[in-house]
Formats: sequence, C-alpha cells, structure tokens
Amino acid sequence: MSDRMRKSIAVLALVVAMAPAIEASAQTPAIENAFAPDAGGEALVLKVIDAATSKIRLAAYSFNSQHVVQALLNAKKRGVDIKVMVDARRNQRPASIAALRPLVNAGIPTRTVAVYAMHHDKYIVVDDRTVQNGSFNYSKDAATSNSENVLVVWDNPQLAKSFLDHWEDRWAKGVDYK
Repeated sequence: MSDRMRKSIAVLALVVAMAPAIEASAQTPAIENAFAPDAGGEALVLKVIDAATSKIRLAAYSFNSQHVVQALLNAKKRGVDIKVMVDARRNQRPASIAALRPLVNAGIPTRTVAVYAMHHDKYIVVDDRTVQNGSFNYSKDAATSNSENVLVVWDNPQLAKSFLDHWEDRWAKGVDYK
C-alpha cells in the first residue's frame, strides 16, 4: 500500500470518527451568560431581543428600562410579534408607566398580572427557540446598580416550549395594561 493511500485512509478514518462529535455539537444549544451591573448583563438581554425575527414573549417583575423599551420598539418595526407581561403592583411607579406606555402606544399587547403576591418571572422567549432567564429585571437598577445574572439558552425549542407554556398560563391570568 502506498503512502498516499495510507494517508487517504487515515484522513477518511478521522472524518468518520469525528462525525458523531460534529453532529452532537450541531445539536447542542449554545449557552451564554453575563452579569450586571458591570459585566454585560443588559447588553446580553438587548442582544437576545435584537436577534428576534418573528416572536418575543417577555415576562417581567420590574420593568422600566428605556434601553429594553427601545429594543422592543425596534423589533416591532422589524415585524416581530411581541407581547409583554409585568407584575401589576410593581409597575405602577412613574418610571414603569413611562416604559410601558410607549409599548401600548406602538400596538404591543401588554398585560399586568395581579393574581399572585408577586409576578416575579423574568424571562424572554424569542422565536420559539431561545430563552433568556435570570435575576435581571428589565430595569435601570438592574443594569446600573444591582448584582444580577443573565443566562441565555440559544436554539433549544424544548426549553422554549416549557417557558412559553408557563408564559401563556400567566398571560391568561393577566389584564390588559391601559
């Protein structure tokens, strides 16, 4: 057997041996994390919103971040279907009203949830595939003052479905924000 033939067989064997690893890595969802106030937490949240091409479902406890509002409005302009749900009691403050009003004015369905002591969920589901979750409230304090964490699981439809099912249940218990 010639050296050329041996090398060809070795390369072919290597490709065959690596095929399962390549396939597995293609199926493994990417995970990304960041922290606030000084390690990219808000930037990662905005990246998730900016990545949306068809759908965003957001659940929040405290909501007053003008950066998040602007990212949602930009997504709406791109044609993304957006719905936002927040805790009823926590979002009666002027900063929250100033954040929620532009969403409603832009035609983004927005609801408040008051059936729990706190609607303390903080997550975004994008395109039925990606979930952003963590302690990060969509608020100025979360971005600038609080110690927070942000975790994103990209391209995991099974996880996204679990969060969407929870989101739909809470949405049904909410009332339209006015």
